[in-house]
Amino acid sequence: MSRILFQVLLPLIAPLGIYILWLWYAQKRAERTGDAPPGFTRGSAFWAIMIGFLLMIGSLAWLAISTGVSPDAGRYQAPRLEDGQITEPVYKREPGS
Repeated sequence: MSRILFQVLLPLIAPLGIYILWLWYAQKRAERTGDAPPGFTRGSAFWAIMIGFLLMIGSLAWLAISTGVSPDAGRYQAPRLEDGQITEPVYKREPGS
């Protein structure tokens, strides 16, 4: 669950959240100074969402590149139950490799 939160939801929502917080702060500041407050524009929200998608894609690409097992690690042996104990998953080398 935390992987989904940190690699998908947070990068996707963070830029839009930052934009909305900035907009709220700018409106409060405009009320104090008497200036015209900035409005919520669909263009800025669109770009905030696009930046979120790019951050999400980047985090997933980084995960794919930086983790995992090399393709020549061998044949995957899934965890299984042997004599009442669960054995760990392993990669077994093929004979002659």
